[in-house]
Amino acid sequence: MHTDGPLLILAGAGSGKTRVITMRTAYLIHTGVRAGSVLAVTFTNKAAREMKKRVKSMVSGRNATPVISTFHSLCLRILRREIEQIGYSKDFTIYNTSEQVSLLRSILSDIEFYDRSFKVESILERISRTKNDFDPPDTVVSGDPIEEALAMIYPRYLEALKSMNVLDFDDLLLLTLRLFREHSGVLEKYRERFRYLMVDEYQDTNRVQYDFIKLLAGQRRNLCVVGDDDQSIYGWRGADIGNILNFEKDFPGTVTVRLEQNYRSVGHILKAANGVIGNNSRRMEKSLWTDRGDGPKVNIFKAVDTDDEADWIVNRISMIMCEKNMPAEDIAIIYRANIFSRPFEEALRRQRIPYSVVGGTSYFERKEVRDLTAWLKIIANPTDDQSLLRAAGAPKRGIGPAALVLLFDHARANSAGLLDAFGKATGIEGLSQKAVTSAEILFELISRYRDIFREGREMGNTLKALIEEIDYRDYIIKLYKTPETAFRKIENLNGLVDSITRYESVEDSPSLHGFLETMALTDLLKEKEEKGGRGVTLISFHSSKGLEFPVVFIAGTEEDILPHRKSADRDEGIEEERRLFYVGITRARDELYITYTEQRLKYGKKTRSEPSRFLEEIPEEAISRLDRFEELDPEEEKAYVKKLYANLMAKLED
Repeated sequence: MHTDGPLLILAGAGSGKTRVITMRTAYLIHTGVRAGSVLAVTFTNKAAREMKKRVKSMVSGRNATPVISTFHSLCLRILRREIEQIGYSKDFTIYNTSEQVSLLRSILSDIEFYDRSFKVESILERISRTKNDFDPPDTVVSGDPIEEALAMIYPRYLEALKSMNVLDFDDLLLLTLRLFREHSGVLEKYRERFRYLMVDEYQDTNRVQYDFIKLLAGQRRNLCVVGDDDQSIYGWRGADIGNILNFEKDFPGTVTVRLEQNYRSVGHILKAANGVIGNNSRRMEKSLWTDRGDGPKVNIFKAVDTDDEADWIVNRISMIMCEKNMPAEDIAIIYRANIFSRPFEEALRRQRIPYSVVGGTSYFERKEVRDLTAWLKIIANPTDDQSLLRAAGAPKRGIGPAALVLLFDHARANSAGLLDAFGKATGIEGLSQKAVTSAEILFELISRYRDIFREGREMGNTLKALIEEIDYRDYIIKLYKTPETAFRKIENLNGLVDSITRYESVEDSPSLHGFLETMALTDLLKEKEEKGGRGVTLISFHSSKGLEFPVVFIAGTEEDILPHRKSADRDEGIEEERRLFYVGITRARDELYITYTEQRLKYGKKTRSEPSRFLEEIPEEAISRLDRFEELDPEEEKAYVKKLYANLMAKLED
């Protein structure tokens, strides 16, 4: 009900913060605020969809709806309208991670940087950090090959993107911020449009997002942010916990509301969570409580090694499923990263318990999807040289490396795109007749499909026709020797056709650019897989944020893993690791099991493990330390077996 002026809502885990945002949005509209002037910003498409659905049900009967969007979708929308003011064309395309890596490899080969003791992905990570910190790599740390490569590559990378009229994911925010700073008229237009701002998951904002929101809020300062500093776990990718900790200082007169009632977990789980997170010094005081009762204590178990840990967890899962008639989907195993999933997968397979691993290979990273996306991108943006190169090789079009060098040289000499050189191949000296014919056929094909897609009708059928015309199915069948693999790849092609058809059916004004934007944002935002996949969920701490399960197992709670050895020598690093553990604990609703091992295989050798220091921070009264076997007297054993048998028979009847 606080409508005007800055508002900070500190929303603890499981306190219903999404409901707060949607209720506040509906309240603003019901008090007479024009719906179109309300902007709610979050981080994932899933959260934005959920908010839109809830708000729509609350303000039914009203024509206008508020703008509920992710940061990147909002900035993309603004740039699509305004980007010409900062020297780009409106038909820009967006590169995903794999396309950025390909571009960086190309630049590295051009500058003949021979030290390859690093992964190209490491340079990409530094580029992203550089962009979000506004920190151009002017100085080089001597002897650090990544820093040396970054200093040489960064300006060339920016120049290449600009010349191809391409943006990367970070550019969506960065260029919108530049647009606002350099063009006050544009900024004022959006300030007038969005008079009431709300930001979800504020603890995850980085410096660019902070500056963007602060500029947009302007003098009105009708800014409401919702977040939990105790769940700030993305510092490694630029999130600045200081944004939420300093909000009251940055926006004087802030009204602060704490949401401390947890509707998710039982009391002993919250005692464990509060006991752990209370050891952080950089936090805003809050203490979660529940009216659900204490529930079972937090169970802690010490295993001999990783295989023993996996066997014990899976045996316990089997017992819980049978004893409580619980579906596997209600159970999660949380670990540091997916590299730790192997022993659990093997143990689950042995017991024939279904499972799903969250965070596998993205659909958009598969070769066949990337190939066809390259075709669509060069059709949408004729200056996207990288996409043209990929399209020209998938399948190969009779244009070899020597011909490409001549075509590239002609394009550079005439300050044109590579596709333009393809269209003028006849006049390029040194090109064979075969290369000339192939280049011009490809130019004609791309130009023709650009005209067809511009009509914006039956895009699914148009994509099907393109796949047939370039013989892509035959290419896949020849490339993958086994029919089963080829069939799976062709199914992925059909999936892409289905995606563009579905997009076209739900959009009022469908376009190829619109479809590519939808694909890019879905891929780059790395949406979490929905809980409720097939079987027990295997998931990392970072991916588990925002999810909940009746029963949770946290595995590998040891020094060097949690906290990670790279964070152990910095106070701020330890505090973020503690927040990571806190996030894992608060995923559990009814039962929580925490395990660690006496020894773990590292670099091929068994090494002694030390339990995590965080385990000592859990209050003793909230803990139950489990032995390997729990002995029952004969009568208890009979009753227990009868109960298991009854549950098993009920399952068989179902």
